[in-house]
Amino acid sequence: MTTTDVAKADAAAGERGLTRKTARRLAWAERTVYAAAGTWAAVGPVTNVPWWAHGAALTTGALTSVGLWKRSDTDDWTRRLTSSLRALPVLGWTAAYTGGLLVPVCDYPNGWPMLGAAAWTAVMVPMTPWTRSKSLKRAVDNLPVLAGEPEVVDAEPVTFADHMRALWNQSQATGDTTLEGIRQYDPDGPDFEAIVLAPAGHTVPRTLDERAIAGVFDVPVDAVDTAPVPGYGPGRLAIQVAPDLARTRRAREALEVEAEDPGASLERIWAEHVNCTGGAAPGVDLVAHAIGEDQIRLLIAAPRGKTLRVNHEALCSALGIDDISRLVMEGAGPREAVVYIYRANPLLHVRSPTVEDLTMDDRGRISIGVAHDGSAARIQLFNFDTGRAQHGITAGTTGAGKSGLMRILGAAQRISGIISWMADVQGGMSMPEMEGRIDWMAKGPVETMQQLRALHAVKEYREAHSRGRGDFDFHGRWRLIQWTGDEINRLLSSLDQEIRKEAAWMIGDLQKTGQKVGIGVDLAVQSLHLKELGDNHEIREKGKEGHVFLLRTASSSTQGMGLDGIAPVGAHVSPIPERIYEGAGAKELFEGTAATEGVPTPGMGWLITEGKAILFRTFVLKKVNGLYPQLEELMDGRPMPTLTPEEARAAGAAYARRDTAAAGDTGKTADGPPRPPQGTGGTSTSSTEPGPATGPQRAASKATEQGAEELSEAPSPMEAAKAKAPTIRERILAALQGHPEGLGLREIRTAVGCGTEGGPATRSVNNEVSTLASEGGLVALGKGVYRLP
Repeated sequence: MTTTDVAKADAAAGERGLTRKTARRLAWAERTVYAAAGTWAAVGPVTNVPWWAHGAALTTGALTSVGLWKRSDTDDWTRRLTSSLRALPVLGWTAAYTGGLLVPVCDYPNGWPMLGAAAWTAVMVPMTPWTRSKSLKRAVDNLPVLAGEPEVVDAEPVTFADHMRALWNQSQATGDTTLEGIRQYDPDGPDFEAIVLAPAGHTVPRTLDERAIAGVFDVPVDAVDTAPVPGYGPGRLAIQVAPDLARTRRAREALEVEAEDPGASLERIWAEHVNCTGGAAPGVDLVAHAIGEDQIRLLIAAPRGKTLRVNHEALCSALGIDDISRLVMEGAGPREAVVYIYRANPLLHVRSPTVEDLTMDDRGRISIGVAHDGSAARIQLFNFDTGRAQHGITAGTTGAGKSGLMRILGAAQRISGIISWMADVQGGMSMPEMEGRIDWMAKGPVETMQQLRALHAVKEYREAHSRGRGDFDFHGRWRLIQWTGDEINRLLSSLDQEIRKEAAWMIGDLQKTGQKVGIGVDLAVQSLHLKELGDNHEIREKGKEGHVFLLRTASSSTQGMGLDGIAPVGAHVSPIPERIYEGAGAKELFEGTAATEGVPTPGMGWLITEGKAILFRTFVLKKVNGLYPQLEELMDGRPMPTLTPEEARAAGAAYARRDTAAAGDTGKTADGPPRPPQGTGGTSTSSTEPGPATGPQRAASKATEQGAEELSEAPSPMEAAKAKAPTIRERILAALQGHPEGLGLREIRTAVGCGTEGGPATRSVNNEVSTLASEGGLVALGKGVYRLP
């Protein structure tokens, strides 16, 4: 059965097919020409015109006939047809014109020439042969044609030996030699041996070595081996081409090397699955490695000029790690990082804290847990170099371990002689065991606001009696105070706008000015997003200056953790799982032996401090029968750091009532925390005070001896600040004092503090100046210059 090959030739240059629009235009023009030429063929011969005009018409027909005859001398019948179509109108018109000229010579009626011209016109106008000839060649070339006789070629190789011999004969490197005695090792494999035979009287060329033979068969060089043929001279050469054997040999040698040097296996895996096209981290080099019994450390680096970006899960997949919590990556700058690979998660089991862990060292640091590499996870409560307290933020969802972390912080603060104030906006449900073990445990939003006002009053008292000192003397007359607000997002997002504003204002002011008088602020929230902090950017920025605890969050991505602007450069923070399952890989799941009870991860998270992000877990305090015996052992019986009597009087009645049944009831309203009195009572004006309280003695008891009724509530500092702040009008008039020549409007705005923190708005100042000028309080000197009357 024969087949028909359909070939479509490309149109030759100048013979492209016409579009419909172009063909219509060309046909219209051609028909117009035919109508005019037909008219002239009818009247021209009988018109009195010079003889050369008739001669030109006859000459045109003669030349067209000669051209047609020349073009017909070809075997290309397509060309013949095209030339005939183009010559037909000219030859027909010449015949009609000649018939008109022969009227005087031949005796036939005068109407016949006109009838011939009309007939020519009637045929040419609808036929438009010139337009049709333009696309004739392309149409013919696109017709199906029968394929010619198949080209006679050499027979294709049939057997494996034929294939190998054909490759050998086609190569220029083999010269006149032939390949004989081909023996294939395995019918399904490429390995074989053969004899290279040179022509009689010649030797096998020396250039025909292993490299040249590998090129002939396109195999690795180490897959080729050559040897002389026993009993024969240099005209024969035995060769072995065995790529499969070479591959097996390389794998065996690699295993032997890796058995002696496990680092070679790491380098191979890194090259094949990580630093390769389509790998987990293309372009990232394995610089160094260290292999221990339970830990492998890898130093990796991106090329210079690039930043290191490695997907945690993709790297685990490339290295064959099912439990992603076993791989930890710590950044060491923008292009380098250290990768830790553990045999098992190193933070599954963490010890309990000791007194030594929670005692502040000479650098103001305490240990709050264990880092993944076994070192102590430390934070700084006080910076002895700057003489300032430290702030911090703790973020974690419900059950992430925030309360456990705060218990440890409270124990460390008491052991280290730091006054510990804590507030649980939820009502004390998170840490009921801390009540009575720290100086003040506020419960609920009402007492939290009272505590914040009292703390701010103590700050103002210390500022007024610090004699202008810009740092805090840790060993001086006042104790370091650390305030911790748990679930503070509930207060910063309160429906009561006034309470929300006052809380944000007090926390922000304590963060900005409390450090230099020995007051640190720790905030505990659900996440690090601004909305958790009442959309207050300043609170978030100040809180991250000290330390940030990022425990398990509700988001499974680093982007959802709210780390923008918090994570150090080059940090690789991975999400914390809710549970860790040992022995729950794909193999165990397939075999049905996977562990079903995972280990919870409360207290596990990332500690971001001093420009580094460290995976850690807090010390564990075991709960027995609803109690924490280890917490009792650490805290009970130790001196309770408290305020001095003068500070206690500044803190007001709420401090005197702390830890009593009436503490949370006083002033409670249905809409939220109570409004404080607008007075300024409760602050002592005495310039002398005794040293810090020691032992179990508490300042609250002293206040009780004097009578709690004698103390007033600490006032709202925001209301007091508003009351003390001068109005815009007062600022403008004060700025113009001493300037009889007047000041320009821009100078007035600068003098009253426009553009500064807490300063008035530019538009408000402009409006007030205009009002004063209209009321006669200012005299306008022209061009925006004003002076006092």
